[in-house]
Amino acid sequence: MQGKFRFDYDYAEDSLFMYNEKKKSGGSVELGELVIDLDRAGNVAALEISGASKYLSELTGRKLSRAQLKKMDEAAITVNAKKGTIIIKIFLPIENEKVPATIAVQNMNYNSPALAHA
Repeated sequence: MQGKFRFDYDYAEDSLFMYNEKKKSGGSVELGELVIDLDRAGNVAALEISGASKYLSELTGRKLSRAQLKKMDEAAITVNAKKGTIIIKIFLPIENEKVPATIAVQNMNYNSPALAHA
């Protein structure tokens, strides 16, 4: 799945909310600073990142400031489900460049055959 996600960035809280306007959340998974909203089919509908400038700086290997995040209003995102993992790639538009940030999380809808035999 690929699409453009809108950005809402709270400069004071350094909190970034990215959402697909065409998707509706059916539930959320919280993983530390990251909250992933999934629709009823298990597709990513939204992402929220607390401490976004530090979190994204660590993911990209580039120092990202709150001022840079405040300027963004959308990003391209790809989501690929691989067996037990969801791979989310965010392409951040920074200084005329698409800076990639990759997040891998457990696919909550995946039933492992190994665990079924345990």
